[in-house]
Amino acid sequence: MDRRAYLEAKFGGKEGAVQAYMPVAGRAADAGLEINLDKIKTTPSTIDAHRLIHWAGVEGVQTAVVSALFRAYFVDGRDIGEAEVLADIADSSGMDGSVVQRLLASDADRREIQEMDASARGMGVQAVPTFVVAGQHAVPGAQPTELWLRVIEEIRAQV
Repeated sequence: MDRRAYLEAKFGGKEGAVQAYMPVAGRAADAGLEINLDKIKTTPSTIDAHRLIHWAGVEGVQTAVVSALFRAYFVDGRDIGEAEVLADIADSSGMDGSVVQRLLASDADRREIQEMDASARGMGVQAVPTFVVAGQHAVPGAQPTELWLRVIEEIRAQV
């Protein structure tokens, strides 16, 4: 789906999309992170990217794959819904890209990933990143320190 249309639909128009992404761009700049939101042309289905992340966990390279996925999408503007892009990411992260392409062409682990997605959405996960703390607090996106301190205090109060 066209990225601009997706964001405007999700955030109630152009102004809402700009307001949603300004803090992200600002915090990234403050942290010295490179992001190129203007390079992102589409919002892909990420089911296959999540399947790749799952397989990377089995292979012991999940962190490398997740980092490569974020770089490919947010820095390079690549379509992480495409099997070829995912195979390239797998190769660059120590996996066998040809095996990953064959797995992506099948339904391997698709149902399990869809079930995990449904479970996460049931907890309120709607954004990337979202941090699930203590199995009960879903904290979306880049949040200020004050919010994290409140979450920690709530958890402490429950113990």
